[in-house]
Amino acid sequence: MDEKRCGMVSIVGRTNTGKSTLLNYILKQKVAIVSCVPQTTRNIVRGILNEKRGQIIFMDTPGIHKPRHRLGKYMNSMAEDSARGADAIVHLVDSSERVGEEERLVVRELCRYKPPVVVAFNKIDLGGKFIPEYIRLWEECKGRPITELAGTLTIVPVSALTGTNIDQLLEVLFSYLPEGPLLYPEDIISDFPERLLFADIVREKLFSCMRQEVPHSIAVLVEDVVERSDKLTYIRAVIFVERDSQKGIVIGDKGKTLKDTGSLARQDMEKQLEKKVYLELTVKVKENWKQDEQLLRQMGIIM
Repeated sequence: MDEKRCGMVSIVGRTNTGKSTLLNYILKQKVAIVSCVPQTTRNIVRGILNEKRGQIIFMDTPGIHKPRHRLGKYMNSMAEDSARGADAIVHLVDSSERVGEEERLVVRELCRYKPPVVVAFNKIDLGGKFIPEYIRLWEECKGRPITELAGTLTIVPVSALTGTNIDQLLEVLFSYLPEGPLLYPEDIISDFPERLLFADIVREKLFSCMRQEVPHSIAVLVEDVVERSDKLTYIRAVIFVERDSQKGIVIGDKGKTLKDTGSLARQDMEKQLEKKVYLELTVKVKENWKQDEQLLRQMGIIM
């Protein structure tokens, strides 16, 4: 019997290319929050795929972008460290959009790393109009035609939304992984800390409920998770904004936005815990929280 393959695969790319959607599709379970808001993912989310060929530990990373504050710098650093330490890298590209400055930044960074790269052209269901531009970008970076990069660079057009060619993507990734023992028990699908997951759920629901655009000024910190009984868990979370005007937007008219956010978040948490949840949300103003190293540590962004 052939030995199973096992290794780490980092999913990287600029913001909003569908990295979390891809991970959730592969695992057939939601382990990473999804939003149309750029830079939704702020932590490394590990999702573990177990099947007959072996085990892949996927690392969903924050989108690489030009940082404007300490939070952005740490997010970029997490993504880059994840890619350097992986057995293989998935560079996820939105093939429905042209090459931009941030995409050039990602490719220049990845060209410096040793792990083999799979360039996954996402949103192929929209036609893949700009795939030739991305191929030229990689050829310019590598200094060779794409046809001469076999073994170090593979191209797979995919759709993280519909599942097109995901089987092909997994086949390529398993071929890059070393043979060896599994790193995680086969019944584990993610090792993402529970408190960080709950904070992400609140952020995701808040983004979907807000009608005005303040998501980059929002942080969520889960301060308490208390098992009140076998049937009830109490969760207390604080939503941080940078200005008083943003606090009003988050709370909403007569508290409607905050109430709707809490209701939707509680439903997701109850599915996760398989029990009733009492969720308490408060909103606080904390200027320049993105520069607050202590708070960023509490949120798991700085280790």
